[in-house]
Amino acid sequence: MGDTTGAATVSIGTHSRLKALASEQNLIRQFYRDVLGCTITKSSERADYFCMGNGFFIAVLYVTEVLSKEQARDSIWLELRTGDVESVRRRILQFGVDELDSPDKDHLYFQAPGGQVFRLVGSTEDLSRFER
Repeated sequence: MGDTTGAATVSIGTHSRLKALASEQNLIRQFYRDVLGCTITKSSERADYFCMGNGFFIAVLYVTEVLSKEQARDSIWLELRTGDVESVRRRILQFGVDELDSPDKDHLYFQAPGGQVFRLVGSTEDLSRFER
């Protein structure tokens, strides 16, 4: 490995994108807007842009071909934080998303319409055990 002294550091930005089937657009809008409480900031037949409460944006691009649900499950997951885990958990599960099995039994892992996988955690929860 080379010398990393003075190397630039990076952090996760506030924008993400996923591709979903155009046939799922209404279901995806319902989930992000009505279940998760996101604001739709821009919308068209080809894309929806959702803002989460903390200034994180997800663009959903509607296409004709995407990864299978199984392939998407093996991709990256994003963490959702909330001050009311039980209420949000209940709304998510009542919506009918796929709950995923994980070695981390303390948190809900689920696959949203469109394929994105999330982990639900409390906004004040100490997650340092995952960092060491």
